[in-house]
Amino acid sequence: MNIKVKVGSITKEDIDNLTTKKIEGIIFDLIDNLATKKTDNAIKILDNLIYRKEPIAKILVTLYNHFKKLYFCSIAMNNNQDVSKILNLSQKQMFLISKYKKQANYFKTSDLRKILEELALLDYNYKVGEIDVEVGLKSILCVYC
Repeated sequence: MNIKVKVGSITKEDIDNLTTKKIEGIIFDLIDNLATKKTDNAIKILDNLIYRKEPIAKILVTLYNHFKKLYFCSIAMNNNQDVSKILNLSQKQMFLISKYKKQANYFKTSDLRKILEELALLDYNYKVGEIDVEVGLKSILCVYC
């Protein structure tokens, strides 16, 4: 049996295609796309999470928590405070600081606060049966990004 092996470099896409990423990593990708105004790619990422049967409530909470970290990061940067202390990051998580800072810089602090308020309102309206959470998430992502 002959096996052909392609010799060359391994790309990020190759790794992404072969591994299952944790939802937190996928949310970073989603926010990166939103921040760079690639809303269609962000919606595709959201659709893929839903297709993979990630609970929609978990997606909502993870998005909320991520935007909350960006909000705190933005406030810390505006006030020349230590982002790692504000986000309560462990030594193993220090590599995340640059990622959070980069993403936070794409948004105004006031917009991050509005996104958090909208996500909290969506959670409430979803729980009382006023709105479909998937539609609400897509709406919020499109409006603010």
